[in-house]
Amino acid sequence: MEKRASKTAYFLNRALGYLALIGRNVRLPDGAGVWVLVADAERAPWEVAELLIATYPGVDSNRLPFIALLTDFDVEEFENELRTRAPPPEEVAVAAAEEEEADGEPVIVPETTR
Repeated sequence: MEKRASKTAYFLNRALGYLALIGRNVRLPDGAGVWVLVADAERAPWEVAELLIATYPGVDSNRLPFIALLTDFDVEEFENELRTRAPPPEEVAVAAAEEEEADGEPVIVPETTR
């Protein structure tokens, strides 16, 4: 189910590392993390960054990318940009189960260290 902004406001997504001004009734972007309303739209982005320093000490809000998402089209473009920037998924190596010897005893493989 898609979520929409109840009012025009600044939203923070710590997992994505973005501060966004999202318009009223505009769909919140899909992806990692949660979009949390952090300030009303009456403030300037640099004022919101100062507020974030006080309320979210783990967030470097001075280096936080800012984006304005005022229409659903803006959100689609933002999501496409995130997809193109995302690193390709890593290949998963599947280890074969250890084979047993003919008499049913497990094969012991010594650990190697470097």
